[in-house]
Amino acid sequence: MYVITVAPIKRGIPVDELSYFTTEDLPPGALVTVPLRGRQTPALVIRSTKAEDAKSEIKQAQFALKKLNRINAKHFFRQEFIEACEKTAEYFAASVGAVIHSTFPNALILSKKVASLPRKVTAKPKRRSEKYIFQAEESERLAAYKSHIREVFAKNASCYFVLPSIQDIEHAYAGLEKGIQEYTFVLHGGLSKKELEGRWEKIITMAHPVLIIGTPLFLAIPRYDIESIILERESAGAYMREGRPFVDLRYFAEAFATAIGADLILGDLFLRAETLYRKDQGEFEQIQRPKYRLPSLATQEIVDMRASGEQPATGRVAIASAALVNMLEEVREKGTRCFVLGVRRGFAPMTVCGDCGTVVSCERCNAPLVLHRKNQSSSRPMKSGEAGAKQFHGVNHQSEDSVQWRNSPGIKNRVVKASAESAVDSTFLCHRCGFVRTTKTLCSYCKSWRLTPLGIGITQAEETIRKRFTDAPLFRLDRDSVKNHAKAREIAEKFYRTPGSILIGTEMAIPYLTNPVAAVAVLSVNSLLTIPDFRMGERIFRLLLILREKAREHFLIQTRDPNVPLFALATEGNIGEYLRAELETRHRFGYPPFSTLLKFTFEGKKQDGATAMNEIEKIFGAYHPVTFPSFIARVKNKYRMNALIKIPPGGWPNSELLGLVRALPPEIEVRVNPESVI
Repeated sequence: MYVITVAPIKRGIPVDELSYFTTEDLPPGALVTVPLRGRQTPALVIRSTKAEDAKSEIKQAQFALKKLNRINAKHFFRQEFIEACEKTAEYFAASVGAVIHSTFPNALILSKKVASLPRKVTAKPKRRSEKYIFQAEESERLAAYKSHIREVFAKNASCYFVLPSIQDIEHAYAGLEKGIQEYTFVLHGGLSKKELEGRWEKIITMAHPVLIIGTPLFLAIPRYDIESIILERESAGAYMREGRPFVDLRYFAEAFATAIGADLILGDLFLRAETLYRKDQGEFEQIQRPKYRLPSLATQEIVDMRASGEQPATGRVAIASAALVNMLEEVREKGTRCFVLGVRRGFAPMTVCGDCGTVVSCERCNAPLVLHRKNQSSSRPMKSGEAGAKQFHGVNHQSEDSVQWRNSPGIKNRVVKASAESAVDSTFLCHRCGFVRTTKTLCSYCKSWRLTPLGIGITQAEETIRKRFTDAPLFRLDRDSVKNHAKAREIAEKFYRTPGSILIGTEMAIPYLTNPVAAVAVLSVNSLLTIPDFRMGERIFRLLLILREKAREHFLIQTRDPNVPLFALATEGNIGEYLRAELETRHRFGYPPFSTLLKFTFEGKKQDGATAMNEIEKIFGAYHPVTFPSFIARVKNKYRMNALIKIPPGGWPNSELLGLVRALPPEIEVRVNPESVI
């Protein structure tokens, strides 16, 4: 008789380990099924002990041991995977089972076919893992990766190429598979269970070294000859899990590479500030000297939109400068292509009362409601004659039954009032909780009808450009117009196939820009600069660098504050100067990499939130927690409160603090070094 200790592979389990008895000795890494809360739950065997050696523990236990239900596979998880999960669980204050649930596809855990496949363990001495960074343009990185993969193959070893999304994976596959197609495999969550099982079997049974291109979820595939892990697009926020457990999969990939003795390469156009700091501290070597100044043949232009005569406070917002109009006209004449970025979905991201200044907000949240126009064309080129060509510029007043438009300088200056039916085709939408409200409404405070839309939404830009360039093939790519990856890829392909075309999109569109375009324009990122988050400047700078890399002839940024230093640094490609200033600021305020941040969030009734924050202040008083409401303090009628503590370098994780964190009630969310502190 044996007593086995298991980690349930499930989120939301408050305990790390549970014990059961069985007649069979099971090795660590075995996959079993255990009864838990009336359900059959997969679990990982952590250790097995003879019952006779655990008599005292069994007698002292305040519960009766249950019998193990089923053994799925004796050698399912490799030991190194378990070690990486344990290290990740410790760092992010999560249970081992929850981390496994987040780092291994559930469909394969439950697959009888995968469980029955033989594991070919190659007896090789463990290598010493080396860690590298690679900061350069995409084309340069891709060429270097091709050479590196072939060098790995020449050593009779395999390589895992990590990417955050399906689109990134498909794009990388197209660039890396040439010449090694039969040994290259793609793994991602968009595949069916049958497809995953088939590819999984081929990968683990193939005698030849393989290249696996996939998300971090498949790193644990039992190929014991993987000696190189390339984590590309290292700065992508998609590597950070949005739900519990709040794990950074980059951390897990690094821990796993160390555990199996594989080399790790982190690559990107502009790596995270924390990673570059770690390189300077000697934690990483370099594939080649990181590029801190990126060249570009495109003309760079920063346009001051204040010169366009706009009045943002009254809703008179300039959408396009004369420089952007000229750029689009040149694209049309030459038959090239242009991408126009808008950072906000909808028609107008905010609406305020023209009399008292009250923001039109969601009834269930504190979030501003976004004005959306119904029946917006989105993905098809516009046919000639579908709209007039006399307006191009700006929205101003949105009342309950009318919208006014003002033309841009250089285009016939007259005001056009839309019909009442046009207003009926508009609606307010909360992007936080999905609440919908009619635009036939009055100010909630003073009951005024003078509601003024502010800011530039992506559909407003699309509508305006359509009216100016009536015969231009115009496409839009954002979450409101595109619901799945296949549709997004279809729109991008049509854009590239169509000469003289214009693609308007949000950040969602950028991964689908797989080839350079003649011109790239940024309508405005000023709204992002107002978000009080210490990572926001880096995010905007990186976004501008990526777009700049896509432009071959023209790169244009429109802004109402051209004196913000990051705009000039982005157009110059000056990563070095931006990084110096960014690290200096973070050091001054004690942000990562000069501390580890622990963020505690409570969501519920307002009074309960205040009580929870008071309790956190008592428990973690030695670390001087700062408590504050979330940036959007109420979501779906639930209030959100945060507490933030800063741990000095080297102070996390430690057993005492980790014990306090894990003892918190489950309704308090814990995030370590979160993407956002607000």
